[in-house]
Amino acid sequence: MNRFWTTFRYTFTGLRWQIIGWGLGVAIYGLMIVSMYETLGAQQDRLQQMIASYPPEFLAFFGGDTNSLLTPAGYLGMYAFSMLPIIVGIFAVIAGSGLIVSDEEHGRLDLIIAHPVGRPSFFWGRFMGLLGAALSIMILGWLGFSLLLGRSSLGFSWGEMALPFLSLLVQTLIYATLGLLLSMLLPSRSLAAMVTGVIMVIGYFVSSLSFMDQRLEILARALPYHYYQTVLSFQQLNLTWLFALLGISLVMTALAYMRFFHRDIRLSGEGSWRRG
Repeated sequence: MNRFWTTFRYTFTGLRWQIIGWGLGVAIYGLMIVSMYETLGAQQDRLQQMIASYPPEFLAFFGGDTNSLLTPAGYLGMYAFSMLPIIVGIFAVIAGSGLIVSDEEHGRLDLIIAHPVGRPSFFWGRFMGLLGAALSIMILGWLGFSLLLGRSSLGFSWGEMALPFLSLLVQTLIYATLGLLLSMLLPSRSLAAMVTGVIMVIGYFVSSLSFMDQRLEILARALPYHYYQTVLSFQQLNLTWLFALLGISLVMTALAYMRFFHRDIRLSGEGSWRRG
């Protein structure tokens, strides 16, 4: 257990600058978005004219229409929450794909495992460190979006503002664990990160454009972004989607662990495709 906690602390502190950078970045963005609503609210007629001038296709791309985007929830969904899975997803792709393989490609992993750490303690300590980093980013972002709510006419409580970040955390875990699993299966970290990033970006665009074609809507249902929820009411939160994505993340983590536990560790450098 001590080895697990040592690995956890090492991983979490190693990600501290990513936590500060991504967390404060989202928090500052939230402060700007919440304060900007008051400015736009003071110019309600101008805001209505601006939104009415947008093409319907543009509004649908961000999941709204002329009426919904005039609401506080619609405003936050369009100008803030719709892009957060891609923004924070960059952290998830980089951190997940490099969680284990980065040390392997730099020739450090065999030295670490040579010490009395054990693969289970090492893997789960690293994973929980990543989970702690993702949760810390969500908390910082949530605080940034919530600090000015008392002075805002958005009408949401701190608890309601936490709901999109709960869904965002699950989205982050999906891409992090996908990157982790692919890094165990593909020859290199860079390839695992590339494939995970492509899936993430395709999911965003396919889901956003699914209103144009039923075939795109069918494809969107197979991608994680389709199940991202920006609701600010617990009654509207789809718990089935939330726990299904969380379950998929756990399955991918378990598969990555089994692959890591049974495979040989490279001394350094990238791997190659296995033959036969």
